[in-house]
Amino acid sequence: MEMNFHQIDVSKRGEVFCARLKKRNMTEADLHQFGEEVSELIAEHGCRKLALALGKERLDCLQSMFIGKLNMIRRLLLDEKGHMRLCEIAPINFDVLKVCKITELIETQPDLDAAVKSLEEAD
Repeated sequence: MEMNFHQIDVSKRGEVFCARLKKRNMTEADLHQFGEEVSELIAEHGCRKLALALGKERLDCLQSMFIGKLNMIRRLLLDEKGHMRLCEIAPINFDVLKVCKITELIETQPDLDAAVKSLEEAD
């Protein structure tokens, strides 16, 4: 199963799909493509457990659109009885996620290993 994407790097650890953003600066078109790529992971590749690493550096993008994409991904996974964890989040990005209450909807972990472990334990 080959997974080549423009906005995310994807690997698998058991049942967990580990996705990492490729860019720190994302345009509106990049964000749209990001949403499509993760949707493809879920619909075509059978992703039910997603660990999404945002990166330790500031993410420069339309924050409201990015938050919308995270919510969309969360809903897609919930519809499939799936789970998602966010990890490797720069402090400034974490503050934005917290203000927007995303951290109340999507569990966060400090790093990819912790996110994978948490997802392995999820039903």
